[in-house]
Amino acid sequence: MRRKIRILPLILIGFLIGCASASKTASELYSALDQNLSPQDQLLLENLQGHVQKFSQLNKELNMLLDEMKKEDELEAAIETMQIANEEAMYIYNLIELDDKPSNKSLSTLRNYVQASIETYMEAMNTHLKGITTGDSKQTDEGYEAIKKINEEIDQLLSTMEG
Repeated sequence: MRRKIRILPLILIGFLIGCASASKTASELYSALDQNLSPQDQLLLENLQGHVQKFSQLNKELNMLLDEMKKEDELEAAIETMQIANEEAMYIYNLIELDDKPSNKSLSTLRNYVQASIETYMEAMNTHLKGITTGDSKQTDEGYEAIKKINEEIDQLLSTMEG
């Protein structure tokens, strides 16, 4: 019985360490990349950086357009613009998907993380749009906050990549 009690804390510590490593940000994943990538993986990393740049630019342009539309009180145009931005996010996601799979495990993890972030962004945009169109302020706020969080993380990743 005493032996089982000693093993439980070890299992718990192992689980907590696993959870902590799984919660790394995109910037931390990028910083942890091996410096000796194969030429093919180096090219894939450059492609991924380009996709991240496109996604970041998409969101900067979307925010600029939405700010202008708020001034003019153009709700229908804002909704259409957000739907188009969501389609563009799907296009960027698909571009990443069409790239070859990296052989480097760390790069593959980063790639998957970026794709998961874009997926979450699209889901959040749908939640945000649904909230706007149904007048549900809770949904609108929930979607907006999730979009904002993803944009901040992607911008941080891009800053780390360019730095």
